[in-house]
Amino acid sequence: MMHSGWFLKNLGDTFSTVPQRADLLFWGEWEPQSRFELTGNPFDSKLPHAIHYPIFSQRGQGRHNTDPFVFGEHFYYTNCKQKRTGKGKMLLNLQAGSVILFGSEMDKRHFVLDTVFVVNSSETVADYRNHKEEYNDMLRQATIDLGSGLAPWKKLYKGEMYDFNRHYSDDSPYIFSFFPCKIDCGKTGFERPKLDITKFKLQKPGAGTVLYAIDDEASNFWHELLAFLINQGYSLGIKLDMPQNNDAIEFPEYLMKDSNCGMGC
Repeated sequence: MMHSGWFLKNLGDTFSTVPQRADLLFWGEWEPQSRFELTGNPFDSKLPHAIHYPIFSQRGQGRHNTDPFVFGEHFYYTNCKQKRTGKGKMLLNLQAGSVILFGSEMDKRHFVLDTVFVVNSSETVADYRNHKEEYNDMLRQATIDLGSGLAPWKKLYKGEMYDFNRHYSDDSPYIFSFFPCKIDCGKTGFERPKLDITKFKLQKPGAGTVLYAIDDEASNFWHELLAFLINQGYSLGIKLDMPQNNDAIEFPEYLMKDSNCGMGC
């Protein structure tokens, strides 16, 4: 599915041959606040213009929810492109083991990737409201309950995660959610992985949409994608700490008279 992305840095766990804890650099989505430093890369470059350090404060939470939400014990996919009619209807009926790619279409021939989401389980927002306290507070505030909250028919999907008690190997393969990442790439950052649309059978080239079901077995597709990313020099981000939560943080830009950034930006 197509969405915009940010280049982020956050403490978490990565996997190449064995899990490793580190500050991870990755492309993803984070709509609440962040502090950032400019990279110096040209603005017409595919490299990131800034490295964002996500933080969270209830002072000006924003108008847009974060989807997918890849922080904490589980990834969550909650609403992007879900519809009750048309192609978006299939996103309300995904089965366990389904694989979703998040990123952006580029030049009608490639898809640049930031998150690989494997479905574990799901429930509607209406069901969620019967036990919302079981969900992480930041996930709820930044996404599900933001503003007037998601529509009751929307589907909340929990991601299948890496099992730290069952390390992945050729002898013990299984599929899990992850994001391509790197640990040490300096302040330059890196481009998002670029997938050939035809090779990965994502869509008919030039179709102008990235909401498309593939016919291949999900597990086979996932392993083919994994091999491609590892060969391209990426590690797999398998878990992220929650961003810093601090309502005492000041955001003076919200109060600037000539700023386009109001309390809901």
